[in-house]
Amino acid sequence: MMTRSLAPPADSVAAEPPLLPDAVPVAMPELPPRLVVTSERQVEAISDPTRSRILVIIQHQPATAKQIAGRLGLAPGTVGHHLRTLEAAGLAQVVARRLVRGIVAKYYTRTARLYQYHLPHEVERAKDPALGMLAHAGDELADALVLNEPDFLCDTGFPHARLSPERAAEYRARLRRLVDDFVGEPADPGGRVYALCSALFEAPAYLQVADEPAPPAGEPSTGRPQRPRARDE
Repeated sequence: MMTRSLAPPADSVAAEPPLLPDAVPVAMPELPPRLVVTSERQVEAISDPTRSRILVIIQHQPATAKQIAGRLGLAPGTVGHHLRTLEAAGLAQVVARRLVRGIVAKYYTRTARLYQYHLPHEVERAKDPALGMLAHAGDELADALVLNEPDFLCDTGFPHARLSPERAAEYRARLRRLVDDFVGEPADPGGRVYALCSALFEAPAYLQVADEPAPPAGEPSTGRPQRPRARDE
């Protein structure tokens, strides 16, 4: 499936939504499935830990700077600054406005369910977004463990397998389909928010141990037992 970047040009000004009456609830819009992150500006915006947390909060429900600040224990002005940075980068958007005690409150959501990285090589080398994403997942898991014991965790360890590039590509496609299904789940009003983190990558060089070559025809074997080739370690 082809995806395209939905980030607006930096000099464009989006039309603000009309003011909602008090009795009208703020509805969560249907977000596009993916947004392709293509610029260093977007990477810098999304790599900040606070902004990453904000993006998770507004993925499921529109929220104002004050509401987000209450959940994160921050000043509303600080959160407002982060929201404006995300909006300027095309990662957050205002979907509703309401007049609250004479002040216009803006309700923000993300601009897509998932952010997919497609960056120039020099940007990837300077700051690989995958590292920040995995670090944020670790921080979020640590926060969850401090507050309470999660319902369940992945108990399969950190497996490794020897695969051909073609087979690895098949697993990557399967993981992507799983993630798409996960973020496409209809929201359960009585449910809890769960997090899913996936990563498939070629292991570092120190794990790339080649098999011991077979002895030439006619020469005796060393007699050392061959270690079975592991599929999951």
